[in-house]
Amino acid sequence: MHAARTVFAALVLASTVATGCDLGEGIGPEGGVVVSDDGRMALEIPEGALDTAVEITIEVTDGPEGAMAPLYVIEPMGLTFSKPTALVFDYDDEDLGDSEPQALTMVAHRELDWAYLADKQVDAEDQTVTASILALSPVTVVIED
Repeated sequence: MHAARTVFAALVLASTVATGCDLGEGIGPEGGVVVSDDGRMALEIPEGALDTAVEITIEVTDGPEGAMAPLYVIEPMGLTFSKPTALVFDYDDEDLGDSEPQALTMVAHRELDWAYLADKQVDAEDQTVTASILALSPVTVVIED
């Protein structure tokens, strides 16, 4: 599933580049997709969410205690969007252990604590969990009891 998601993200990114978002210039008002190096987290920025081009990166680091995924540090931290922007995480059955897919949720580090991200959707068929963000910050995936 990771390979399929990575290929899909690459195709979306290639189409974005073809419509004017040069990789050296970042993602601008036309929107685009940024994918983590491990291919598991994608930031899908809709058209009109940004006013100017911004270089956005997703760094993969060790996840915090209790997380079932790495920590994804999305920079520039604090960058805000004028429209909700989707974060999409690919999971595998092994990630779930004995839990159901609906137990997966995304959390973001906000100042001194973690906050649940809005509009969580789990697609068990595609093995993805999606949530909305309006500002960039470190995120991870947890399993709720």
